[in-house]
Amino acid sequence: MTADRRRFFHLLTTWGGVILLLFAIAYFALVAWPKWEPELHRFWEDSRDSASLPMIILSFLSLLTGYYFAPAPWRKILDALKVPRLDKGEVRRNWYMTQMGQYIPGKLWMVVGRITFLRANGIGPVKAITAFILENIYMMVALTIMAIVALPFLGMANVPLPVVMALWISALLGILMLFAPRIQKFLAFRLSRRLNMDIDSLPHISHKHQAVFIGYHLLSWTLRSMALYLWFRGFGVQPAHPFAMIAVCLLAGPVSWFIALVMVFIPGGIGIREGVQGLLLSGFAGGVQVATVIALGQRLLLMLVEGLYALQGIVYGALRRKYPKIMNHIEQVFHLAGSVIRSKLAMYGISKAPNPINVTFSVTRRCQSRCKTCFIWEHDSCDDMDLRTIERLFRSIGWTYFFNVSGGEPFLRDDLPEIIALACRFMTPAVIHIPTNAIAVDRVINMTVAILKVIDREAPGSVLTIKPSFDGIGELHDEIRGVPGNFQRLLETLERLRELQSRHDNLHVGVGTVISRFNADRLNEIIEYSKGLGVDSYINEIAEEREEFFNIGSGITPDGDSYGRIMEVFKKSVLEKMKDMKLLPRITTALRVVYYDLVVRILNEQRQVIPCSAGLMNVHINSDGGIWPCAVLAYNGQMGKVDENTDFREIWNSKEAKKIRKSIRRRECHCPLANQAYSNILLHPRSLFKAIWIAFRGRT
Repeated sequence: MTADRRRFFHLLTTWGGVILLLFAIAYFALVAWPKWEPELHRFWEDSRDSASLPMIILSFLSLLTGYYFAPAPWRKILDALKVPRLDKGEVRRNWYMTQMGQYIPGKLWMVVGRITFLRANGIGPVKAITAFILENIYMMVALTIMAIVALPFLGMANVPLPVVMALWISALLGILMLFAPRIQKFLAFRLSRRLNMDIDSLPHISHKHQAVFIGYHLLSWTLRSMALYLWFRGFGVQPAHPFAMIAVCLLAGPVSWFIALVMVFIPGGIGIREGVQGLLLSGFAGGVQVATVIALGQRLLLMLVEGLYALQGIVYGALRRKYPKIMNHIEQVFHLAGSVIRSKLAMYGISKAPNPINVTFSVTRRCQSRCKTCFIWEHDSCDDMDLRTIERLFRSIGWTYFFNVSGGEPFLRDDLPEIIALACRFMTPAVIHIPTNAIAVDRVINMTVAILKVIDREAPGSVLTIKPSFDGIGELHDEIRGVPGNFQRLLETLERLRELQSRHDNLHVGVGTVISRFNADRLNEIIEYSKGLGVDSYINEIAEEREEFFNIGSGITPDGDSYGRIMEVFKKSVLEKMKDMKLLPRITTALRVVYYDLVVRILNEQRQVIPCSAGLMNVHINSDGGIWPCAVLAYNGQMGKVDENTDFREIWNSKEAKKIRKSIRRRECHCPLANQAYSNILLHPRSLFKAIWIAFRGRT
């Protein structure tokens, strides 16, 4: 296309629709309205007593609900095309804002807005254009289904015979398209040739996916069609056959949209759509003129609804830019609540598995420690995922609340700040947690500084927790960790981390003790020593035999009675500190207190004492891309492995994943894994209320 032709096309798409719209408004005001006004007055005099404000309000609510579901097919199509996972809220907001582009300057700009959004998020032109085409194809299929329901009633609506015949032919062609794969493939091939697209590179769209797309379109259009019916009733239209009018409204909305779709330069199809609706509903409203004017009134209401949804997106974007931290916290709370509810439903098979609220990622199996409780350092397979694969993984996961980095020693990865940047960009976690053995002090501090800069840039408001391991005092720590001088490096790391805290209020520093048979009898001393370390938190966890650590059969776990006695001491210490805490830290500390009680019961009773949500609320990702429900089942519970052809969502919703979740739900396993226990408490009302009660009272 030459530069002159491009310039002409740009001017035509920008101003052509606006000029046509102005001409249409002038024609309506100067020609149509003077002719129609007497008939409208007669209609209003006859129907005024039948007008109903509640019906108009119901019409508004029905339209509002219909447009709430309108972006769903678009989002589902993107998922089916294996588009890298986008934030659901961003997709919806873009849909609503670009929807307004159909008015000024015209529909082509609505298309450009959506495709530009996808391109800006790293999605290629083939999938971007295909997604838009599919949305409209399945909308037309939904129109066909609605037409089949409505067409038999058109005789009662006094619709002209030529119009009825045209609609029947259109419906039959739609059915032919739906059930004739060869025609679909032929048209798709011709379309791809014209657009220079490689359709063979697109994933297969299953019948299940197609049913979902069509189902959402049907839901949205049915609600919008009912809004049209209620609107006419609100203006006093009293049909002799209400069900016939409902059927015609089911047809009038989508048919008018389809006809207006052809008029790409008429902003929003204003005038065209209302003329079609007036023609179809004229038998109920006393003439084409009256029905068209009422339909134009509903168009104003429709524009208001679309504008409200678009305004919500604009206001949200402005608030996000001005108050990034506050908006981040608000988002996290809503996401967290939604995932907890869906997880509870998924445990009973009512809902699909939601986004996990807790993602643990073992970035490497490399480690300088030679711990007595863990032998992962003996099994470094040198198959850590690269950044490109990690980006695909994080895009596919989407939102999470906690992002726990694990290892090996996480800080041995040179690209750890880049991994955190990808996590912030695509998963927007509220809390990022990184443990360390504190051996390479300078490396830990320098990388922590880099990570804090990443968080400030990518996810303002997110909290970074660095937790060095603290398994004993002096030589005991060095002996358990297998590295002479480790304890002194631990103290130096803590001192330098505390210095960083003075410049970064989102940095939290804690220490954690793994209680094993090597230090269980010294825990009182360790707890007492921790009070002088000046850290934000001190936690301990029971040493476990896990597939992840290659320590099965090592006998490192203390017995339940011993651990119970130890925990009483620790609980007393924690509850004393709780008195000076704010509400949120009090609640998290209370969750730990409940966890300690659960651990004792699990160790003594050797069973799940409350239902486990592993593989629902929590997921563990191995360094080689293996997806586990938890670090205890690990390789024995692997749901699948992320690679170039398989993303997280496919594995998370796979038959193998469902099989593993059923096994967990049948309580065929049990463990005292702390990371998992906190999620389990959130889904167990009795344990959750106990934690809240402890938080408010400050005692058990």
